[in-house]
Amino acid sequence: MWKFQHAFRSDPHRPDLTSTSVESAFWESEHEAEYTIGWVRITVGLALFVSGFLVSSETAGFAQEYNLTQLRVTALTTVAAFLALGITSFLLVISRQFRPWMAFALVTGDALIIGASLYFALNDIGLAGNWVVILPTLWAVPLLLAVGALRYRPLVQLWATSATMIAVISVAAGLGFSLTGNANPAEEQGVSRLLSLPPYIMRAVMLMLMGLVTALAMARSRRLLIRIARETAKRANLARFLPAEIVPLVGDNDVATWRQGRRQQGTILFVDIRGFTAYAEKLDPARLSVFISSFRRRVMRATEASGGVIDKFIGDGALIVFGIPEPRKDDCARAITCAQSILSLVDQWNTKRGFDPPIRVGIGIHSGEMYYGLVGDEHRLEFTVLGDTVNVAAKIEQATKRFDATLLASETVVMQAGQQHAWVAVSREPLGGRGEHVALYTFSGTKPHE
Repeated sequence: MWKFQHAFRSDPHRPDLTSTSVESAFWESEHEAEYTIGWVRITVGLALFVSGFLVSSETAGFAQEYNLTQLRVTALTTVAAFLALGITSFLLVISRQFRPWMAFALVTGDALIIGASLYFALNDIGLAGNWVVILPTLWAVPLLLAVGALRYRPLVQLWATSATMIAVISVAAGLGFSLTGNANPAEEQGVSRLLSLPPYIMRAVMLMLMGLVTALAMARSRRLLIRIARETAKRANLARFLPAEIVPLVGDNDVATWRQGRRQQGTILFVDIRGFTAYAEKLDPARLSVFISSFRRRVMRATEASGGVIDKFIGDGALIVFGIPEPRKDDCARAITCAQSILSLVDQWNTKRGFDPPIRVGIGIHSGEMYYGLVGDEHRLEFTVLGDTVNVAAKIEQATKRFDATLLASETVVMQAGQQHAWVAVSREPLGGRGEHVALYTFSGTKPHE
């Protein structure tokens, strides 16, 4: 029983149970995205750090010849900073401390690291801001944006782009930007260093990593689309057998959990058209189908407005449940509201169509313990509500014929709804299990205006 109750426990970060499968899939994908981005950042950081270290070791003499030692230190420090930021992100995710706003903080940190690296690299080799585009560090920008594409958050990506552009422009302006772009001899010597072998090796590594990250982003998008397609197919299959209100609930939980069933308090409403058999004999099949469909639409409208769930339509009647998936204190009051709404809609229907004799319905309401869940196999599932409460509600609806009443409710319903002043006791009937007597009440108050 605990497992079934736990399945419906609210989660403030999860979409409402009635959300679509697409929203659910995106919610799960966003959760996975931050985890994926965390380890991708670490992997990319390690790859760049190892590549930079190996390049520095193998080209140490080359670096001294071209005065690239300071540039090499700056590059390794930059990669180490990215790696540290990636580790921080990953730890936040796996410890469940990560919050959506932290994504903005992380990409801001990326922009600051890029800006600092560009500034110190250019400053160390004596280049003006015009030469910012030839630094290997700038190649990290599309790589970071590719990593950011793993999450489906356009605002974060837009901010990452804007923050990076602000950092690059600030460095270019801070180091002096020549409108003509003419290089002096000192700058030409610095440029030749950036066009040497070690920087090109790092550019090649980053280009390869960009390709791998974008391939990963495509794979995640493909996996998400497949998940949505499967979820949609699953719900379409469920919709063939289950009530429309139940499909979203089952879709967001495990079918096996629903098969275990659950016992809880709930309120049952039965509604049935009086004298339907005689009336149906006067209609041809086409008109009869339109008539039944019209009646059911009115029942569905009233049920939806009051927050109930239609378990099933039975010919000219319907079984409506209040208290799924969790019981509420106002279940009885909402059931009464639903009943009054059905009566009002039927009255309007009679006025509009001029039925002679007028269409009449009988409604019975009872509240108590019930069982609900899914029964059947993968070929045919059925949502069902069982128990003495359901049987009593059906008998109360049948009793409306004997008392010539349109609406009867048990004493339990009236008391729990707190509407004793608006109802009158008409009888005490042996309707319950083992001959238990149930007090019946008929509505005597003023119906709400539609």
